[in-house]
Amino acid sequence: MGRYLSFLYIPMANSIGLNTTWNFFSPDPAHTMFLKYVVYFQDEYGNQKQDPIVSYYPENIKEHNFRMDQRRLSYVMRFLAIEPARLEKYFVPWVCRQYPGATHVQTEIEIFRIPPLDVVTTLKSENYYDLVHQEQMNSSMYVCVQ
Repeated sequence: MGRYLSFLYIPMANSIGLNTTWNFFSPDPAHTMFLKYVVYFQDEYGNQKQDPIVSYYPENIKEHNFRMDQRRLSYVMRFLAIEPARLEKYFVPWVCRQYPGATHVQTEIEIFRIPPLDVVTTLKSENYYDLVHQEQMNSSMYVCVQ
């Protein structure tokens, strides 16, 4: 039935990232990603009215939580981060509403690259978390529309 009706749902599943392979048991699983954002509060001259707020989406960056609701937030973040126009259209206005008086939002994707299986197996004496590399990419600044 699924193969017979796939022409109906595959285009939608592909466009929102639901039609992805499960990488848990593969040699190179998917990397952990978070969306870091900084909320700025400035006056009309560009002076800071208060300290910027730094946060992450999803918020639980240090927890490796596999609850379904947390995984859904990760999927939403990946969907938004793939296309910067989506961040500007959906995510930034939401953040600006969360912080009244916000003037700008800076976004950046943080990726924690999981080491390949062959590296982990050859360096068994190393701490696994020392082999994970953190990278920042796609930094963008957006204006909050009041």
